[in-house]
Amino acid sequence: MEKTVRKKGINNMSLVLDEHDFEKIINVPLDGVRLAGDLETPRLDETLKNDKRIDKILIPESCILKRTNKLALEILRDYQNADSIDIVVVLTGAFLFASDLSRLLYTTGGINTNLHFVKTSTYEKEIKKDNEKQREVRILMPAGDIAQKDILVIEDIVDQGFTLLWLTEYFKQEKNANYVRICTLLDKRLDNPTPSVKQIREKLHIDYSGFSIPDRWVAGYGIDSSDYFRNLPFVVTVNEEYYR
Repeated sequence: MEKTVRKKGINNMSLVLDEHDFEKIINVPLDGVRLAGDLETPRLDETLKNDKRIDKILIPESCILKRTNKLALEILRDYQNADSIDIVVVLTGAFLFASDLSRLLYTTGGINTNLHFVKTSTYEKEIKKDNEKQREVRILMPAGDIAQKDILVIEDIVDQGFTLLWLTEYFKQEKNANYVRICTLLDKRLDNPTPSVKQIREKLHIDYSGFSIPDRWVAGYGIDSSDYFRNLPFVVTVNEEYYR
């Protein structure tokens, strides 16, 4: 269940988060989130503020790291009897999140992770279209040997769910995984999903989720905008009109 924190920023409607707010999935408003004690909503630096492709910072680095730490604790509770965790990282967007999370699993709980990687192609350089019913998913790089293993899939963002639902079925049916759990940094709240997309999202069970975000195109922290901005340590909203 999403957690809604009814707090306002000093000069805007950004969501101000205290330490205890990071215990649950955070419902991010359009104006973003920030930590209590910060006097202003995080702003883009000089190199980015005039970039017409970027709107604003939605989730700053400090909030990502705090929520990722709590996700690691949630996962450790569920895997407390395991010697290690088989993690499948969905490339390319999830690489930063998976790296930080897997390190936290070791430094916080002393548990080793066996990293596997899978790469798919769905959106490429297109933006999401209205009234989509389905998108073709292709495997560009298959995961390694995960047969008969309980796997934790690490994803950067759940949007319409085409890729992730397809992958979970692929891991079970084609790769013979024993059990599949899903951890995503971002879970998008869709404004007008088609009946097909609604059905996909209902079938898709997300076990661990960092932030629930509005239905906007985002980039940063591993997520790209036409191959740019993966290196940013925060998540930004993208100016979709620039790409139309």
